[in-house]
Amino acid sequence: MNGYALQQCLREARKAKEAAEAAADAEGGTLGSGGGGADSVREERLKYRQFEQPGTLVTLPSGLQYRELLEGSGPEAALGSVCEVSYVVYRLASGAYYKYSSGGTPVFLFSLGYGKEGKDDVGQTYRFRLGDPNSLPAAVTPALVGMRQGGKRRILVPPRLGWVSDKVGPRPDTFGGGRRLEGHKDEPLLFEAELVRVRTQGTTPEGAGAGVAEQQALPRGGLFRMPAPPTYYGQQQ
Repeated sequence: MNGYALQQCLREARKAKEAAEAAADAEGGTLGSGGGGADSVREERLKYRQFEQPGTLVTLPSGLQYRELLEGSGPEAALGSVCEVSYVVYRLASGAYYKYSSGGTPVFLFSLGYGKEGKDDVGQTYRFRLGDPNSLPAAVTPALVGMRQGGKRRILVPPRLGWVSDKVGPRPDTFGGGRRLEGHKDEPLLFEAELVRVRTQGTTPEGAGAGVAEQQALPRGGLFRMPAPPTYYGQQQ
């Protein structure tokens, strides 16, 4: 099947799905009173769509958000810990459902440790001291505190708490990755970190505690928020 035929096939499948959902909504509205049945059908559909997204969504008191993709069982990362992570950084494509609330599906930007872009880097890690200035985007540091070795988290990075300067790590190690980051650093990004090793130092880097405490104290709603998801596909509001 060539590209055009595949595109047509996917389009027809999408139309059929939208028609089936519209019929289900109409049936729900008939069974319910005052249109409440249709609303309940839509809410139920959205509830199950949320479960299709990876991991458990966690919102910190500051409003920062991450998804717990895998809970680790090893030592716990704290401010001052020397950590090693493999990571993938994504941007968010528009148009597809991705519940952070919404905003698109993850699109690859750059990585370390997974052999992407043809690199021979499987198992390599990025090493840093948790809390050191510019070792990570500002949104990532508080989201890694309390994470256990062997765990994996996907962190939503608002633009003003991301790669705001060339000093913020980690940096892409390929030309293509650098170009992609430069083109999308002013957008919300996702930092997916796998915590490979943790070594507790027992001391907090100078100024790190205050910086993280300040981030945690940000008022709820003060950070970038993804747009709310549509009520359901194919419906105009």
